[in-house]
Amino acid sequence: MTLKEIAELANVSISTVSKVINKKDDNISSETRERILDIVKQYHYSPYMDRSAGDLRPSLILGILIGKSANYNFLIGIVKRARARGYSTIVCTSSSAEEEAQNFKMLLAHHVDGMIWNKERYSNAALLDDALSSSLKISILNSEERPSAFNTYFSYEEMGYAAAKSLADQGHKCIGCLSSRRDYAARAFVEGIRRCLFDHRIPTDNDSVWRLVESCDSIWLQGKTGVICFDCAAINKMSTMAEYLNIRVPEDISVVGIDADDVKIAGIQISSITRPFEELGKFATDKLIDTIESGKANGSVFKKDYRISRPDSIVPPKKIKRSHFVIMGTVNVDTLMLVDKQPEPGETVSIRQRMTMPGGKGLNQALGVSRLGASAALISSLGRDYDGRQMFECLKSNSVRTDSVTLHDDISTGHAYIFIQKNAESNIAVFDGANAALTVKDIDQYESLFENADYCLLQTEMDQDLVLHAAKIAHKHHAKVILKPCAVTSLLPELVRSTDILIPNEKEADELLPDIASFEEKAKIFRKQGAKTVIITLGENGCFLQDDGREKYFPAARISPIDTTGAADAFISALAFYLSMGKPIEEAVKLATCAAGLSTTRYGVPPALVGRETLELYYFEHQNDFGRIAE
Repeated sequence: MTLKEIAELANVSISTVSKVINKKDDNISSETRERILDIVKQYHYSPYMDRSAGDLRPSLILGILIGKSANYNFLIGIVKRARARGYSTIVCTSSSAEEEAQNFKMLLAHHVDGMIWNKERYSNAALLDDALSSSLKISILNSEERPSAFNTYFSYEEMGYAAAKSLADQGHKCIGCLSSRRDYAARAFVEGIRRCLFDHRIPTDNDSVWRLVESCDSIWLQGKTGVICFDCAAINKMSTMAEYLNIRVPEDISVVGIDADDVKIAGIQISSITRPFEELGKFATDKLIDTIESGKANGSVFKKDYRISRPDSIVPPKKIKRSHFVIMGTVNVDTLMLVDKQPEPGETVSIRQRMTMPGGKGLNQALGVSRLGASAALISSLGRDYDGRQMFECLKSNSVRTDSVTLHDDISTGHAYIFIQKNAESNIAVFDGANAALTVKDIDQYESLFENADYCLLQTEMDQDLVLHAAKIAHKHHAKVILKPCAVTSLLPELVRSTDILIPNEKEADELLPDIASFEEKAKIFRKQGAKTVIITLGENGCFLQDDGREKYFPAARISPIDTTGAADAFISALAFYLSMGKPIEEAVKLATCAAGLSTTRYGVPPALVGRETLELYYFEHQNDFGRIAE
């Protein structure tokens, strides 16, 4: 843009334009003055624009073409280095291709000696042709392409490698990356992580290493000992889930962040790798000025030795122990019969629907802890008949250890007949079958299963002497005992003393202590008899907990039930699992209550037992429900 071009646009003489620009415009009308100044501002006119193309004198000005989202430290690096080398800068920001093209032409019109162009996704490649045709020296930066001699940028791949190495060097093998997007930068970053894991001979697969924030779940996170957060959204997600899952940083999981120097999770400063924007700005400026002053292209590539800023959130991984449970209990074929009401003596009722599926408290609880991700070994007894083979396959397909399940050639598999009313309540009649054939010898034969067990889950559907024998072996191997008293009106005193957590339901507590009215008093008596902790489940009214340190009611999950048959088994499985994971008992009870509620949403027990991810997601979304008073 020249004085002549401004004069033509304003429809005035060149001398009039000159007078206005040089503030010698006293005799020029305000309307003409404003028209000329508007054109000057629109085209960012400066005196250098009047230089002829043949004028070889340097302007000592660098043009900076960046998007409005450009990192501030990048610009600081450019301006500092340019000033140190005797150059001024004209900085133009844009938010669209049209605005960027206009800024590009304006910088050309200012006869800048060179230009640093930080390309955006909307940038038009044709602008480069304009620069080359004008012999302008230009340095291009593009975060969406691999760094090279022609693309002055830092390497996200090397940064990812350094982040993963900081964890691998501490012994971590279960390493994952969390990000909010899958653009080039994130993909290159993860590629660096994978390359580091390969170099350290750590097996990887696509799904296990990289997760987006929106798809990060508790199963993925709890399978990691170290997590690298690529951006702020990832750090926020990590912080939220760590609090929700009671995961401690760095004791339970080490965390590395990008640009996280001032970020903390639960009071712990996050170990961080900082993107070197200021250094990059200085490097790009030096590279451009060297090219301008030497007349030769500078083919140097930006290099950086990436390091963790501080070690606060990185420690060696602790050894992960998978929870192990021994369950001794019945396995039955359950025949479910849906009726409008229970039949009275001498009465015939119609069955609306009938279905058959695996059941029995031993099978239900074994499947329950296995679905949550724990190791389950079941001690039980089956007939070597068709039903027995079906139950055996059900256990195997659900990852339950079956080497301790005894098979009998001459005894039928147990069978339970369950009448389910419209209100979801049920009555059960049981044919013991092979369940009654279990012996002390069978239990002793599999004593090795109790080694390293966290809990032993027992029920009194079997002979109490057998149950007591199993409880003694459990304590011998330092496993805690959870006992579900059912189908009995009294308990062996020694069995109660051998019980760590006693879990009767309301009716079972009444059967055992018929003369005691309140749940508080019943629990006190059970504890005086030797049980360390008592939890009385109350169906739709939740449950009541009493131990040495507390006495508390918990509300039920707000779920409309259709079949409550296995709710107690789901409750016990989840309670034992989360206690083995180190959860406080009150939180374990809340999770168990959710598991029990979710188990009532389908007919039969095995189909209704939920996995850990489903359970924890439901609990996370309904935590506020547990702030209400148990009804």
